[in-house]
Amino acid sequence: MMLDGDQINEFETAKNYQEAFLSTKREWDKGKRDLSICLNLGFLSWYLSVESGNTFVTQGLNENDYEMIELTLNEVTEEGIHNFSTETQFLLIFGYMITLFPHHFGDYEHWESIGKNMLSKAYELEPSDPIIEMVFLADSMRSEGYKNACLRAKEHIKDRFKNKGLMDKYFQDVFDR
Repeated sequence: MMLDGDQINEFETAKNYQEAFLSTKREWDKGKRDLSICLNLGFLSWYLSVESGNTFVTQGLNENDYEMIELTLNEVTEEGIHNFSTETQFLLIFGYMITLFPHHFGDYEHWESIGKNMLSKAYELEPSDPIIEMVFLADSMRSEGYKNACLRAKEHIKDRFKNKGLMDKYFQDVFDR
């Protein structure tokens, strides 16, 4: 059975993140490694790793699960960097996740630098994309450019992140500043 985005969204909407993770991981392990699976599996791995202390999100997960989640995050990140380094959506989402919590990817300073470079590259590729511009300029939150980028980005957030799943909902909430 092929798992589609709607099924992943159903699991996530029902707050069954463990099932969403395992189902997406099964697709990945079967060789389905397109951008969408990479983004969803990478995000779910990152989110479950970051939220490891939040039992509302992670109930039912044990140490072995966390080990698999962290290994998956590393694998998906490395493969994503290798295969999607010119895809702005990959650069935006992974760049954001990495710069927010670099220690979940490995050495803090090393990964923080990688995350910032990813955001910089996304901005180079799509300088007129208001969401990419907003995230890229987030380091200088007080600047006029950042405030203007936030205003411009607001109009595009719901179009870019329009699915009901956790990843799109998360970015709707976080980026709607």
